[in-house]
Amino acid sequence: MDLTFGTWNVQTMLQPRKMMEIADVLKLGIDLVALQEIRWQSQGEINKKNFTVIYSGPENRRGQNGTGFIISRKIKERILECEPVNDRLCRIRIRGKFRNLTIISAHAPTEDKGEEEKAEFYSKLERICSRVPKYELLIIMGDFNAKVGREERRHKVSGKYSLHEHINENGLFLAQFAIRNNL
Repeated sequence: MDLTFGTWNVQTMLQPRKMMEIADVLKLGIDLVALQEIRWQSQGEINKKNFTVIYSGPENRRGQNGTGFIISRKIKERILECEPVNDRLCRIRIRGKFRNLTIISAHAPTEDKGEEEKAEFYSKLERICSRVPKYELLIIMGDFNAKVGREERRHKVSGKYSLHEHINENGLFLAQFAIRNNL
């Protein structure tokens, strides 16, 4: 089964009709979109006729962060498991024809956040990845707020055609995570 995925930092879904605006992307033939900065409180699932939104946000109403997915009806029927982890990570498993897929929607802390918060994010992401069975396909999508530069030592991670000349601190966290996890 051919599937088309995307990722989108929507910046907010607190505005009226924003969910329907985002769902319109599914009409373009996209089956699943990983969402960041939904800004909805708590965790849940909203089922509509042609799509489903699965989300994970903060427990208290802060109007910040929040991740999740908007998925087509075709994918909804194939979902094996949903795990709204926290306001920065959400995971789903999809039944595939030959092997299952684990997809993670991620929203890393911005460059101005502390090193401890970034390390905690990547530690949690790593724990989620470690639970994925080795025979499954793992896809991690999202907004990592990172710049990975063209430095030669980064070619294993980003190749030599990065958009950025130099790596930033978030890029270091992302590159180290990718190397540790063979991504």
